[in-house]
Amino acid sequence: MGYRSTVAYTIRFIPIEQEDIDFVMAEERAKSSFYTFLAEAKAKETTALCFSDKESDVFKVIEEDLELRFFAEEVKWYESYPDVACHEELISLSKSWVDDNLYIGGAFARVGEDISDNVEEVWGQGEYGWVGVNRSVYADWCE
Repeated sequence: MGYRSTVAYTIRFIPIEQEDIDFVMAEERAKSSFYTFLAEAKAKETTALCFSDKESDVFKVIEEDLELRFFAEEVKWYESYPDVACHEELISLSKSWVDDNLYIGGAFARVGEDISDNVEEVWGQGEYGWVGVNRSVYADWCE
């Protein structure tokens, strides 16, 4: 039992062209930033746990897209749980990169059992369309 939530987040590295940097150079810098971020996250005690289950269906590192993805339904999202604390720290780490890294962006959404318990946020180059809350009405005869 206990209060359960559905949680999703993504951390992405997006090539951003600038006046003096073409798209190819922007891609290389975004890729370099992605791998530097991964190395830092895997080396930190507070975030390393996120990467411990290589077969996870919930958390994935998608190298070809320079992206981290997390999606879990019916989870107890309590910060006192080590695995949840790890993901919260990983999100926090990505937010701390925003001021010094043009390429990082993220989005987070959580919906709890209570109808008013919804959280959506973006940071850096993040977009609200990446993850979000969508409550809907259903009827059992429509299944």
